[in-house]
Amino acid sequence: MEMKENKTLVMSPENPGWSDVLTGTHSMRYWLLLAPVFIALLYQVGRGLGNTSYMLYWVTAVVLLVRTRSFAFPPAASVLYLALLAWGTLSAALSINPDGAYGKWVQYALLGSSYFITWALVRTIPEFSLERAVRMIGVAGLIGFAYYAAQFLILSMSSDFHPELQVHGLVPAYLAPFALYFIWQTVKGKIRVVLSLACLASLTLLLVFSNSLTEVVTLAGALAVLVFFVVPNKRLLALGGTSLLFIALILAFDPAGHVLSQAEHTHEYWFTFLNQLSSFRTQLWYQAITIPPPNQWLGGGPSNVGLYPPVVINETYKVGHLHNLLLDCWYELGVVGLALYMMFYGAQILAVMAGAANLRSLQHGVMYAAVAGILVATMLEQSYRSYHVAMFVSFLLALYNPDSGKPGREQG
Repeated sequence: MEMKENKTLVMSPENPGWSDVLTGTHSMRYWLLLAPVFIALLYQVGRGLGNTSYMLYWVTAVVLLVRTRSFAFPPAASVLYLALLAWGTLSAALSINPDGAYGKWVQYALLGSSYFITWALVRTIPEFSLERAVRMIGVAGLIGFAYYAAQFLILSMSSDFHPELQVHGLVPAYLAPFALYFIWQTVKGKIRVVLSLACLASLTLLLVFSNSLTEVVTLAGALAVLVFFVVPNKRLLALGGTSLLFIALILAFDPAGHVLSQAEHTHEYWFTFLNQLSSFRTQLWYQAITIPPPNQWLGGGPSNVGLYPPVVINETYKVGHLHNLLLDCWYELGVVGLALYMMFYGAQILAVMAGAANLRSLQHGVMYAAVAGILVATMLEQSYRSYHVAMFVSFLLALYNPDSGKPGREQG
């Protein structure tokens, strides 16, 4: 659905207004279907709260699917998921810390199953509307942004405020395309332009002041993809403008400016400059490549990368993982595990693209933008086992599966 095609909004399941989205008639299954969105917000509040809410969601969904006998899952993704779980279990069993590896791998297995839960649930809801679901995700994005802003403002009153440690804006950053979509499709007239710009500008400033490079580039990555759908006839111009904004935001960071100033006056090598600018990530990646796991086919076991030398920085500081999805997955699951992981998510993406009515619609654009933002974050910080990828990306790809819009779904 292109922006220019929605000048007149009809209050129907496909074009719900504010009240429809917030208080419309929804079955329990509909809310259960969208639970991963709000669970992501709860993870933003605290990991314990997120884990507890996800387990409640998982148990409820599994019980419902068993009662309705909804066991039809996409075959390709199912086979790859089982193969990935089997390989990860083998890697954990042969690792130097099997007990810790088993626990983390079970957690990933549960989060990853959100793809199959969503895929099955959406087929049991006769009143399902993708448009309504997308707008509900937009509402969640606005809620996450409001919480993030309030938390930042309250904590900033303290003299001991460390925003890079105390506030987290990653979820609002990758939900921003949905929030903007909700504003644009729901609010009428020129005010929607004002609200969209105000929301985007406020979020950008908060992320910059939070001193989190990952969250800024996550938002910029999401916007870079979104402009391809918003400005279809000026894509190169839009991409170039977004890239320039990207660079300006990065240089606006105090750490970046400090490092750049140091490099200019001391003639540091580019590697050292990039290493400091990336908070020693480039050093982690270099060490991982030069000191591979003992068994490159099997890996060191889920969550065990922290037990190996590459995570030690300058012989004094140790981190939990390599801050890169590909390297983390390779180091923990080996070459075979990384291949299975990529094929599993590749199957999900192909399922969305195969048979979709309009892959270039703005409705699809916000999903691609959010997924792109998350993938950018995983290249700099998040692990391949994080809930952002394992739960939320899988949820989105299952929600947008073209089969969900076909008639003849189970009505139970």
